Amino acid sequence: MAWVRLGTVVRAVGLDGRVGVAGTEGALARMTSVALRKEGQAEQERKVLSAGPQGKVWWLRLEGVEGRTAAEALQGREVWGRREEMGEPGEGRHFWVDLEGMTVVTTTGAVLGRVAELFVTGGVDVLVVRGSGGERLVPLAPWVTVDREQGRVVVDAPPGLLDADEEAGETERNRT
Repeated sequence: MAWVRLGTVVRAVGLDGRVGVAGTEGALARMTSVALRKEGQAEQERKVLSAGPQGKVWWLRLEGVEGRTAAEALQGREVWGRREEMGEPGEGRHFWVDLEGMTVVTTTGAVLGRVAELFVTGGVDVLVVRGSGGERLVPLAPWVTVDREQGRVVVDAPPGLLDADEEAGETERNRT
């Protein structure tokens, strides 16, 4: 079973032991259990009793976490879930974990590299693409399409998004 990072416990929510998890979306609502990880500490697997949105975070009610003090003690732990429990994201949507490792190409077919990481910026999320041309930050904006059938991310870059020498390289490839 593949474990994927779903977010980080950032605070206690209320007085009953619920924890607030940032950096995630609705996948937490599908989890039957999660693993809580923090460097230098033992991993804890906990059953998920309930989950729901709370402003910009998701709250989780976990088995064995009773009261605010217990919830606060989990602050800073990463929350991991099983990919199999996440299901399918739905039409036109994707889970970040499914993008990691995908090849990134331009609409002309030039390979930019592979998705190495993803960042939440508060505005438009950003793909970190690493390839022979170095590292590029590509915003997940209207000009980026995820082609799940081909297993790739296609970038229809507006002027200035890619390095000038990459754009020149694409022009040379198109002429040959």
